[in-house]
Amino acid sequence: MRPALLVVAALLVASSAFAQTARDDKTRKRRARAPAKAPAKLEIPIEVAAGPILLVPSPPAVFDQPAHFGLQLELAAVVTQDLIRKHKNQIPPWARGVAGNLREAKVRPLWLAIVPDTIVISPQLKDTGMYGAMWRPFGLGVPLIDTDAFRAGVGANIMAAALLVHSNVLGVGAGGGQAFTFVLRPGITLRATAEVPLGDTLAVHFGWSSDFFVPQPFGRTPWELAPLEDSLWHLGGPFLTLAYRFPLDVGEL
Repeated sequence: MRPALLVVAALLVASSAFAQTARDDKTRKRRARAPAKAPAKLEIPIEVAAGPILLVPSPPAVFDQPAHFGLQLELAAVVTQDLIRKHKNQIPPWARGVAGNLREAKVRPLWLAIVPDTIVISPQLKDTGMYGAMWRPFGLGVPLIDTDAFRAGVGANIMAAALLVHSNVLGVGAGGGQAFTFVLRPGITLRATAEVPLGDTLAVHFGWSSDFFVPQPFGRTPWELAPLEDSLWHLGGPFLTLAYRFPLDVGEL
């Protein structure tokens, strides 16, 4: 009887192992047929703002026309602490760590920095007209007030200016006529900004922005220098912009 019992036991063990193998095969087939979980989408808010700015020039231009006109543009990606937590391994390199301890930070990667921050469109009202643009690709801001209803802060940026100034008085020689000055200068921007949210997607920004750059002599070439009293070295003044935020899908990562 013992040999028979051993045979029966061996058959039972083999049958159990075969059944388990069959169940494992079915499980693997079901997993293979199941659709793969879709990767999470990463959407980064983009803020676009536009509005008027008055540009007060340095002397002697300010005595001819106290202010010139421009369009202030703001274009930046908004990185928040909540976004970093939810997509820790998906955040692009240019956005990692920028928020620090702040609730949110506005970042301008290279593909946004090519857009000018200020477009100058100021026809000749008296004796001087001005046209051109200014770029501010790199900067740093410090928040002073950060609440849901009001935000304010100060900042500084590296800037570059490309302007055409035409005037009947600035840079005109003894023979009279009209002088043209092509301003091509690097500099720095100092700015104070306040923000009033109007909801999740809209906000009003206002403040003062001043650009200081290497003095550009009127009626002379861009590579020449001149005393401050004979050159343009500052443009800046109050601005008011309306900002709108929308999500940008940066791809399924």
